[in-house]
Amino acid sequence: MFSRATDASKIALIYLVARLIIGGFQLLDTQFITDHLKQFGAEEIPRKTYHQRLKSALKVPAYFGRADTISGAEVLQVTIQTS
Repeated sequence: MFSRATDASKIALIYLVARLIIGGFQLLDTQFITDHLKQFGAEEIPRKTYHQRLKSALKVPAYFGRADTISGAEVLQVTIQTS
C-alpha cells in the first residue's frame, strides 16, 4: 500500500473493517499476518478453524452497501465500541 498522506492506509483499513461490521460480515481474510495488521487485532488461525468459521459466516446475510450510506460517526462508533 502507498499513499500521499502518512497512515492513510491505516484509516482505509479501519473504514473497511467498519463497513464490514455494519454490513454483517463475519470474516476478513487477509491471507497472511503482518505487523501492520496485528496492531489492529488481526490473528492467524489454523486452516481447519478458518473453514469452520467460513462455513458459519456464509450462512449469515451480509451487505457491503454504498460508501455514502455510512457516516464517519458510525465508523468511529463501530471501531471504538467495546462490549
